[in-house]
This record gives sequence, C-alpha cells and structure tokens, in this order.
Amino acid sequence: MKKLFIPAFVIVTLLLASCWTSETTNTDIDQIQGSISVQPERKVDIYWKVLSVEWNEITLLQIDTSKDPTFNMSPTEKKKYMMAMDEAARMALKEEINSATLWEVKIMIPVGIPMIRKTAQWPDAPNAEASLADIKNWQYISVWLSSESKADKTSEFVKIAFTQ
Repeated sequence: MKKLFIPAFVIVTLLLASCWTSETTNTDIDQIQGSISVQPERKVDIYWKVLSVEWNEITLLQIDTSKDPTFNMSPTEKKKYMMAMDEAARMALKEEINSATLWEVKIMIPVGIPMIRKTAQWPDAPNAEASLADIKNWQYISVWLSSESKADKTSEFVKIAFTQ
C-alpha cells in the first residue's frame, strides 16, 4: 500500500504543478490579442447577411451601401450622428437601409486567410480569431476581396459581426 501511495502522490503533484504553471496570464492574452490579424485599411468590399455556407463558398445577401449615410463612418462618428437624430428619424433611416436594393452574391473564402469575429456588440469590443466554422446563416459579415481576384470574388479578409 505504501509503495503505491508515494508514486501516486508524485504523479498528482506533478500534474497539479504543470496545470498551475500553464494558466493563461494577462501577458499571454495581450500576446494572443496582438497576434490577431488586423483588418485592411481600405473600405470593405461586401457587407451584409449570410444566406448559405457550402464548404468555403458563401452566398451573401448584399445591400446597396450607398443608401446608408453611416456606412463609411467610424463607430464614434456613427454614434454621434445617430444621437443627433430624433427617434422617428432613426427609425426612418433604419427602414431605408433595410429596404435598400438587395441581391445575392457568391464569394470564396480560401482556407487559411485571416478572419476575425467580434466578441461582443459594443463598438470597442475585442476581436478574436475566427474560422469558416464560425460563419452561420443570417450572420452579418464584412468581406475584403483580394485585389488580384475581385472578378471571381475571392476574399482576402473576413470580419464576422457579433451574434449570440
């Protein structure tokens, strides 16, 4: 009995020690956040709702973004703009945006391209790395198309909006 106790004690102690030292620290989180790909500086090419996902081909319902005066605004500018409007004007703007011309567009998302997803709904919420498995029907996504293959709609970067 004593012979089994000592090796078992040593094994348990080693397991606990390894778990304790492998905990993620704030420094580790900062390094992970720093390694997340930064979205391109240029304007997004395609934005709206996902209709279907088949392997790495995504069908989106695209909106005419020219109908949305807030589309090119930063989150801070958009918030100020919306706060300056009364409730009726905000509702009218939302209706106009939602009823803008919609059409289907198919895009290819190559395996391994940088993708991020919002972790919460507020504008300053942190991003996390994402993959094709994170894209679901009726989610909103932003797609930056590859400059070499804009004609065949191959993406170079994808950002997935927060969904619960």
